[in-house]
This record gives sequence, structure tokens and C-alpha cells, in this order.
Amino acid sequence: MPSVAPATLVADEPRRIIPLDGDLAEVVFALGQGGDVVATDISATYPAEADALPEIGYQRALAAEPIAEFEPTLALATDIAGPPEVLDELERLGIDVVMIPTESSPQGPGNKIRAVSAALDISEAGEQLAADVDAAIDAAIERARDATSAPRIGVLYLRGENVQLLFGTGTGVHWMIEAVGGVDIADELGVADTAPINAEALVVAAPDVLIVTERGLESVGGIDGLLKISGIAATPAGEQRRVLVYDDQLLLGNGPRTAELLHQLITDLYRGAI
Repeated sequence: MPSVAPATLVADEPRRIIPLDGDLAEVVFALGQGGDVVATDISATYPAEADALPEIGYQRALAAEPIAEFEPTLALATDIAGPPEVLDELERLGIDVVMIPTESSPQGPGNKIRAVSAALDISEAGEQLAADVDAAIDAAIERARDATSAPRIGVLYLRGENVQLLFGTGTGVHWMIEAVGGVDIADELGVADTAPINAEALVVAAPDVLIVTERGLESVGGIDGLLKISGIAATPAGEQRRVLVYDDQLLLGNGPRTAELLHQLITDLYRGAI
């Protein structure tokens, strides 16, 4: 099974890293180790240097051969990387596979940075970056305490007509909704992970605001296409076209830019009042 300990490298051996997840790639670059990254998965869109690298597939549907072709010494993965037999095959090929824990909480981004830096044997630099990220997140949460309303929010994951889901309380976006003073309608609907959009339930939940990713909104034809999904036009968010759109990796990554996202959410939700 994949290791959870820092990778052990032969002295002077060039390190060749493949993050199997876009947010892990962002962390590696934020730690100043981007020069050692030889490839990424297709979810790595930030920074631009990561986006420009060769791609080895998608983190949830990996194959060993395209990864092994880049002769990595280290692969970084989260619990959504798979299938598991591919990670096992990478280890059999002599590639260190380090699993990075993910935590859906205000401490999650900082702890992710600490775990990646430990895998790269640069824990001191990781602790400094993590502490900065922790402090920035705390400042955003403190700012949100000045809110005088609690907008009802639904976060949607869209990939065309076939994948139209509501994110639940067990996903990485739930804690952010609570952190900025919002009410997650998924909590009231009993959605823990994700669930297909249910028109009747959505109308009853009556979100004031819907949050989507840029790629997701594009996949359904923009705002007009989104409003054609059953139930959405009948919600307060649909009636007012209150749809907040963010970069996929920024919204879903829980990475070094999380505080930036929180501040933008606060500005967008409260229309600059706080």
C-alpha cells in the first residue's frame, strides 16, 4: 500500500515529482519546489507553470504507464487518487507514493502544506507557509463575523447534462460556507457527500446564492443554461440570477489560496458591505 512517510531519496539523486492532484501541485509550487515537478494531472491549472507541464491523466482515473514514462521518484496523492491498484503498481515500479491527508476544516489547508513539506523533507519551510496560510484564514473568518445576514447557499458541481450534483457537508466547501457566515442548504437536505440535484428539494431549500465553478458553468451553457436545470430558476438565487462563479482549483482545492477565496466570497456574498 502507498506510504504515509516522507520519501527517502538517494543522495544527490535528482528529485522528479508528480503530484496526482491539482491542489497538491499548487502546494509544491508554493513551497518553491516546482522545478522538480515533471508532470501533473489535468486538474492542475495553477500556477501557470504547473498548468504548462505535461499531463498524466485525471486523478480519479489514473493509469500506471503514463505516470511511469516520466520516471518520477515521488508521487503525491490524496484519498481521491486512484484506482488503488494503480498506486500499488507505482510502488512496485519503485516510485515512492506518499498519501497526503485532506481535512475539511479551517486547519485543512495548513495541515496539507505541512504534510507535503514533510514528504519533500522541507518541513521548516512548510511550517512557515502553513502558519501564514492559517493566519490569513483566521483573518478572513474574523472579517465574516461582521456579517448581519446569513445567506442560504448551495454549491453545485456541474459537468454537462450527465453530472449535476449538490455538494454536501462532508466536502471541502462546507466549512468555507460556514466560515463566511452562510447557511449550507446541503445540511438541511441531509446531503453528506454529493447528491444529484433534486428540483423539488432545491426549491424547498430556497438558496439565496448558488456557487459553481467556471468549468462547470461553461459545461451547461453559462447562466442561461444553468437556469434551465430543473428547479433552479424557481429558487431565490435563480430568480435573481445570484450565481457566484470561481476558478475550479481555487474553489475546490483547499490549498494555499484558500484565504483569498474566503475574502472574495465575503465580498461577493455581502456585496462589499463588510
